[in-house]
Amino acid sequence: MTLKNKLNRLFQGKAARSYKLFQIESSLECNLECVMCPWNGLRPQEATMTWETFSRLIHYFELAESVDLTGGGEPLKNPRLVDMVQAAHQAGCEVGFSTNGVRLTPQMAERLVDAGLDWVSFSVDAASAEVYERIRYGAKFAMITEHIDALREIKRRRGIEKPRVMMVMVLMTGEHENYFELPAYIDLAYRLGVDQVIAKNLDVIVKDGDDDRRLFSHVKLPTSPIQQALETARQKADALGIQLRLYSMQPHEVTICEHNPLMSVFFNWAGEVSPCITLAYAESRIFDGQRILTPCQRFGNIQQEALPDIWDKLEYRRFRRSYEDRLQIERQATLDSMLGGPETISISLPPAPEVCRTCYYLYGV
Repeated sequence: MTLKNKLNRLFQGKAARSYKLFQIESSLECNLECVMCPWNGLRPQEATMTWETFSRLIHYFELAESVDLTGGGEPLKNPRLVDMVQAAHQAGCEVGFSTNGVRLTPQMAERLVDAGLDWVSFSVDAASAEVYERIRYGAKFAMITEHIDALREIKRRRGIEKPRVMMVMVLMTGEHENYFELPAYIDLAYRLGVDQVIAKNLDVIVKDGDDDRRLFSHVKLPTSPIQQALETARQKADALGIQLRLYSMQPHEVTICEHNPLMSVFFNWAGEVSPCITLAYAESRIFDGQRILTPCQRFGNIQQEALPDIWDKLEYRRFRRSYEDRLQIERQATLDSMLGGPETISISLPPAPEVCRTCYYLYGV
């Protein structure tokens, strides 16, 4: 059976863009040593996706709404990143990536804009050089902010709105405490022309020490200083017209995580296929203070198999079925409520896949 026939069979009756997202790890290598990075100890010396591997994915771009070229490393370590952006753009996908910003020089920014970049997210974990450089070893705060400002100038000069620019701050306490800078971070984002700020929890906890850095709690509300920092940042963002995303400070199980493995696929740098990056690597994680074994979930390799064949494997379908059942129950409960049932309903969801039950993404933090 030809590849085209396989695609038609698998997605018969569905819209052309059957996937919301292809997350493609253009590189697992990185040029920084960040204190909270979960992937530091998992990187081989060379771990950048080859163009040959990437080319095998281009065939499927017509199935995806978006392509995110981010993985566990720095995308700009890949020498063909501009070509990757262009390929996704030409296929009609929204395309972007997250970066530490060190290599996103004004010259590189010009090339990426020309290639059709839709969004870029800068990982900047503080509003001051002192705090930032204690967290992101190897980077200079002044250089990163200059690169963000240069991208704003390129957009202004060209009279364009894309790429949409975001800044992400991983909120932490303990030795590398930074949450108190969040209000000033909003001011910084405004000065740099940033469209959105994402204040992210330290939610992938793999190595020892990171559990002590997380801000959220399983048993109590955040302290007054944390609450005050979050509320002040929210008010500033509203006043300045900056979108601000804040996550919950207490874990509460959701029906399906924001990665949505029913609509998304993660491809690591070597072509391995997983539901998400969290399930692609670490064999254990820390959840509520306990280390839990979590075997990697890799269902195939795009270098040897076609995506429809991988997606249709029994073990992959079983993994997704858990979430399909959870969504079906939630939808039925919502429908019952709309048809005159109780306004507040308590539903009992079937368990998520075992490897997901101790992942913080399933708990909305």
